[in-house]
Amino acid sequence: MSEKSTAKDLGRERRDFFRVSQDVLFDFKLADAFSAENDSPEIEFEDSISLSLVNELRRLDKDSLQTLRLLTEKNRLLGDYLQTLSSKIDLIARHTLFAQDGEAGERPKTRINLSEEGVAFIADRALYKGNYLAVRLIFLPNYVPVVVFAKVIRCEAKDDSYQIAAKFHRLQDKDRQELSRQILKAQVTQKKASAKNK
Repeated sequence: MSEKSTAKDLGRERRDFFRVSQDVLFDFKLADAFSAENDSPEIEFEDSISLSLVNELRRLDKDSLQTLRLLTEKNRLLGDYLQTLSSKIDLIARHTLFAQDGEAGERPKTRINLSEEGVAFIADRALYKGNYLAVRLIFLPNYVPVVVFAKVIRCEAKDDSYQIAAKFHRLQDKDRQELSRQILKAQVTQKKASAKNK
């Protein structure tokens, strides 16, 4: 085997390692090139204000995590109480996100193939290569939202539907970190399930 083909195989293995199939609440909308280059992807969805609120609360949580750890080391009861308050706020934010849809808890899950670089999914209509999308991924069971722009790189007919592959566009660090976290969680869950079935 040549060094070139070995490097290619290693690259493929690396991509596969960081790619998982996962059930999420999934939605996408077509976006124009100007929006994809200049706007926030949340504004493409009707519940954009709620999405922005949830994301901002999560950012504040991460910013205050170190302070909470230090407080907990000095006073365990105070740390636990503040963590409980944070969880309550998170629950209210998630309720706000889904309150516009009375059946939010019963939305059908969609099986997607996910990596830190992009997403593949089945659509009921064809999308042209080069189309921009605003993509909303809501990870269960904690309803963690990630909303990003993506660009279609492949569209293949599959029975009565289409297999779409899209690469994330202008992905922010916070979204990349959240995607990485969710992928890792899914890998751990899948490994545990495989171990049980052996």
